Amino acid sequence: MTVTTLKKTSEPRTPKLTCTWVAVRGEDGRTRMEMRWIDETRRTARHAA
Repeated sequence: MTVTTLKKTSEPRTPKLTCTWVAVRGEDGRTRMEMRWIDETRRTARHAA
């Protein structure tokens, strides 16, 4: 019987944040661009699809 150690994957990862332009619709219905911090992992997953 062999015993293998498991790698630690349960470590909390810090999100990779990037600042980018995001289109935001105001209460008056007009769209404006704002700089916002977004999660890089979410962004790359969306662009990969």
